[in-house]
Amino acid sequence: MRRALVICTVGVTAAAGYVGVGSGILGDGTSDLATAAHSVVAGQPAAADELPRFERCADLRAWYLRTALPEVGPWGLAGQPLLSPHPTPLMRRLAPVGSPDGGAAGWTGSQAPSQSGSQADDGVGASATGTNVQDASVDESDVAKTDGRLLARVTGRTLILTDVSGGRPRELSRTTLTGAAVVHAELVLRGSRVLVVGQQASVSRGGPVLLRPDGGVASDLAGDFRPPVISDPHTRLVSFDVSNPSAPRLTDDRTLDGSAVSTREYADGTVRVVLSTGYPSLGFVHPGVGRTAAEATGENRRILAAAPLSSWLPQVVTGAGDRTPLLDCSDVRHPLQPSGLGTVSVLSFPIDDAADYRATAVTTSGDLVYSSADRLYVATPNGDSTTVHAFALDGLRTRYVGSGSVPGVVKDRWSLDEYDGHLRVASTVDSWRSVTDTPMRLGTAGTPTPPDRVRAGSTTVTVLAERNGRLVATGRVGGLGRGEELKAVCWLGTLALVVTFRSTDPLYTLDLGDPVHPRVAGELSARGYSSYLHPVGGGLVVGIGHDATSNGADLGTRAATFDLRDPGHVRRTGTLALGRDTDVAAGVDARAFSYLPARRVLVTPVESWATGTSRFVALHVGTDGRLSGTGSWPGRGFLGTDVRALPLGGDRVALVDDGVRLVHVG
Repeated sequence: MRRALVICTVGVTAAAGYVGVGSGILGDGTSDLATAAHSVVAGQPAAADELPRFERCADLRAWYLRTALPEVGPWGLAGQPLLSPHPTPLMRRLAPVGSPDGGAAGWTGSQAPSQSGSQADDGVGASATGTNVQDASVDESDVAKTDGRLLARVTGRTLILTDVSGGRPRELSRTTLTGAAVVHAELVLRGSRVLVVGQQASVSRGGPVLLRPDGGVASDLAGDFRPPVISDPHTRLVSFDVSNPSAPRLTDDRTLDGSAVSTREYADGTVRVVLSTGYPSLGFVHPGVGRTAAEATGENRRILAAAPLSSWLPQVVTGAGDRTPLLDCSDVRHPLQPSGLGTVSVLSFPIDDAADYRATAVTTSGDLVYSSADRLYVATPNGDSTTVHAFALDGLRTRYVGSGSVPGVVKDRWSLDEYDGHLRVASTVDSWRSVTDTPMRLGTAGTPTPPDRVRAGSTTVTVLAERNGRLVATGRVGGLGRGEELKAVCWLGTLALVVTFRSTDPLYTLDLGDPVHPRVAGELSARGYSSYLHPVGGGLVVGIGHDATSNGADLGTRAATFDLRDPGHVRRTGTLALGRDTDVAAGVDARAFSYLPARRVLVTPVESWATGTSRFVALHVGTDGRLSGTGSWPGRGFLGTDVRALPLGGDRVALVDDGVRLVHVG
């Protein structure tokens, strides 16, 4: 039976490790840089209350070098080569038998927006632009946005504006984003301004190779293999004035180094984009005919040592081609010890003028960001714990205020929540337990795990407060879902919901009213599990997930309601099956889910794995928790996660997939 901990969302976070480096690595002057980098850390007090700034650019460059040098190998900083996704016949013959499939990089998840009360007393609707957001006071970028009359969406490299004020949608314009193509583009809409944020498509260089035992590449394989794939991520910010939606006007176009991991828009019109940049592409060499692995490693270290600071510090390129540093060296902070190879930058600007930006950064890895109305948090995995950096938000100003840590790994941004001046963090703490009858199995690194020990992690919720420049834990409750994996968390003010799954769905309720003494208030066991939970008013929460047999076999998608008015005695008050061999996008991305509080109607897409078809379904949630269908509309092909149901007012909803439809949900 498959065990998983499902709480409102699912996700995976990984981090690069760090190995210390001393002086004298290269013997060609690099030791001076390594020693200088060591002094940057050694000169800081062990109990510093905040992340120190870099006073000099030379110190910043030395920091990057010290962090990266231990990671350099015969393939540069890219790691070992992998088999090509399109192997030649020779590659297929030489591929090892039984190689595990790496599968997806991980899930991203969803949760209901943070609530101000201790229970789900009020139904939560979408943001003013139609998006089901994490925090009710902070809007999020999305693939489609609306103000109730105009609907903006981005498909590929095309911005499409549609009039949705009438009985039928009327397309007004299609605008092609010129220049380099963008992928995974999303947008922000405010008044007559549209900001498109997307990753610039870049050409990857190289491909996988196969090594001889001595680290070289056999000459007879040279035509079938290539160096490792290297890709330099860049983010494009493209701004439009849509006051005349039939003819949008381009107002700004700029490209930033790194990947956008978060784009948020605040009540005052400030937009914050969080960028993550990793190691630079420096033209590293690789083993081959005439060059051994050791020789390649030595050359790659020399290449790294000669790299200028501009290779590491994020840059910005305007539409005119001007390239400048995104921020000054003094705007960059660093942890007391290196924590991942990269830089996380926070860029703040008014939505109508992306050129008027402010920026701050931390030399760390991490792609986990959560934001409330006045705080932004960046989480960095650090071995068996996670460091969280807090920034205060004030207009365009983003000010670092302190850092703290929680045990274990924080899997996704929905595992963080701020309430009443406290940050709450759900994390997975790994442990091992003895099982004498467990057969030999492979561990996560492909090495045998002793048969008498298996992973037995549990979930911990930590409450932190800002004190004297630090995030300090004030209370903690742990031991939830022992032996199970944390998948999600749902925050409802002073109440948190945790759902675990093996063959039944134990729904835990946590009372977080006392930040010093958080506690488990109650537990409900029911068949199946919920992968997304949403407050619908009257103390009720609706869960979208899967039904299951008593043995844990999947029976398809199911909606269920839970009565939380007595957190110590949660009751399931209604269920409705949505079909066998189905799944819901809301379990992966909450933005695919919509709720209309005034109508007590939810809309969600449902996909059929068996037929490859999809549909939007509308469900009414009675005040007693009973569920009933009020509408169903076929989707256009397999929907995936880039589909939306945007409320337009009343019972009107715009269904967005490869087009736009207007429907009444009853």
